[in-house]
Formats: sequence, structure tokens, C-alpha cells
Amino acid sequence: MSAASTYRHYPSFTRRFTRSILKQVGLPKKHEKEVFLDLVEDPRTMTSINGEALVLEYWHERQGRIIVPEPSLSAWLQQVSLSKVQGDSFAWPYEFSTISLPTAQLFEGYTIEGVMVSWMQASSLQQRYDDFLRQYGSSFQMEVPASQPEQWLTISIHNPLEPQSTLNPSLLRAAFTPEQLTDFINREAMKTVGLSGMSMNADEQRILNAVIRYVVSLGMYLSAYPESLNSGVPSYMKNKHPSGKGGMPFAQVEYDRHDRELVAAMVSPHSVSPYWRQLRDERFYRGKWKSHRRGSRYVLVSGYEVGSDKTVAVERAQ
Repeated sequence: MSAASTYRHYPSFTRRFTRSILKQVGLPKKHEKEVFLDLVEDPRTMTSINGEALVLEYWHERQGRIIVPEPSLSAWLQQVSLSKVQGDSFAWPYEFSTISLPTAQLFEGYTIEGVMVSWMQASSLQQRYDDFLRQYGSSFQMEVPASQPEQWLTISIHNPLEPQSTLNPSLLRAAFTPEQLTDFINREAMKTVGLSGMSMNADEQRILNAVIRYVVSLGMYLSAYPESLNSGVPSYMKNKHPSGKGGMPFAQVEYDRHDRELVAAMVSPHSVSPYWRQLRDERFYRGKWKSHRRGSRYVLVSGYEVGSDKTVAVERAQ
């Protein structure tokens, strides 16, 4: 077993997208839900790559898994020739998933904030969109073409070349069919298809191609060694509850371990960016904390869904 490593988990594009609009129009965060509801009513958004990301992240939050490859295996999968991965086909265990990547691992010299991977039957696409839109009361009706291929593999990453990701978040995304996947394995190159979006420049294409190759390597590895998947947060993932900016490790945060509500706030998974939450309510300043000034205590809220029911480790097959 390799030493523990910190990981970069896939952050919510939905949150970044809605908050970028808030910043552009000068609205406070309390209008975030209002902006989001406007987005799901907008045909231009819902028929774009951004709209697809909203839908995929919605379902990932409810049914998805977080895949965390062991550090040395992750590095090997990035470097090995596809012909040496052992698996003779591609397999992906979940319809909706994200891959967390070791912090030190680079793709074409750039840090990648995790990968979102969807392996969906075309027959379920229409229902997935309909259920999403119905959930938010949208009047827009998404018409998925009936001539879709049998299955889609969709791979998305936050664009590491975007200089102002908070004001203009963007995704690099590729979607392809099993036939194109076979062609990629044979040639280690591919042509992207799917929803409309801005064309990528050469650097973006190179970065995305490296990520796709990594995902394909992992899929082939899983086809050969399905037993390498282990449910639960792996011991080698150091930042199970990552600290915020300038924050402290989770174990060093001061809090009353007998306070059930406070403990729940500290350890429960959240699908938001990591942040320090100020405790203002008087119930947090009782007992041993009675002498502390109101507002002087903070708790770290985890930014990632790393509960044992969501997280899956991928380790080297013995």
C-alpha cells in the first residue's frame, strides 16, 4: 500500500455556473436558486454542454459514486500503453460517477480538478432529462433525438486553461459511442461527438485527450480486475475532509464531540465547496464554551461527498 495522498475531487459546475451569473449581474448569493431556475427554463442552456452538466450533476448527487484510484495505480494508468493494461475491453461500473485524482498528478502539465464520467443507455436519456426538468418545475421540454446510439460515454473536466473560472467557468467535454471507444483504444485518438459547444484549441484538445486516455485505461483495468473496486473511503485518501483556504486539518479543529448537531455538521458530506462556517447560535457557547465570545468558533464543512456509501476505492489487483 502506498503512502496516503491528498486528492482533488470534482467540484460542482452547477454551483460555479450559477454563481458566475450572480457575479456578472451583481446579485448576492441568496438569489442563487432563482438564477438556477432561470437556467433550467432557458432552451439555449439546456441544449448546450452546460445544460448537460446540470443534468449529470443532478443525477450524480442522487445516484452517483466517487471513484478514488490508489496513487501509484493512478500514475501507472496514465503512463501505460493501452495494450498493456490487460483488459481486452472497456467496462464502467456506474451510470454516474466522478474520479478523484491525486493532487500531484498532472495531465499535460496541468492540474485537473477531478473527472465526471457518465456511462448511459441512450434509452434512458429522455427520461433523465424529463425527471430533472420536472423536479424544478421547468416548462421547457428537451427532445432527445430518437436516432441516438445505444450507449454514450461522456467525460467532462473543468477547463484548467480558463483564466477567470469564477467569472467564466467552462468545461472540456467529450462524448462517444462504443464503436468510437473501440477506435480510440486501437488508435489512442478520437473524434468527439455530441452536444454543441465552442471548439477547443490545440492545448485544450491535448489536455482532454490525456484525460480521456486515462479514463479508458481505468475502464480497461476494471474490466480485467473488477475485484479491485472496494466500497468505502480508502485509507490512502488523506483529505477525507479537506480544509478550506488557510484552514486546519480536520483532526485539529476544536469542537465539542458530545454535541450531536455540531458533530453532524463536521462529518456529514456536502456537495459544496469547502469552507469554514462561523458558529453564531448560542447553543454552541454552552458548557466548556461558555466563556468564548459569540462568533469566535468555526467548523470546517467538507466540500466533497466522501461518505462510505458514495466513495469507491480502486486498488491494485493482487
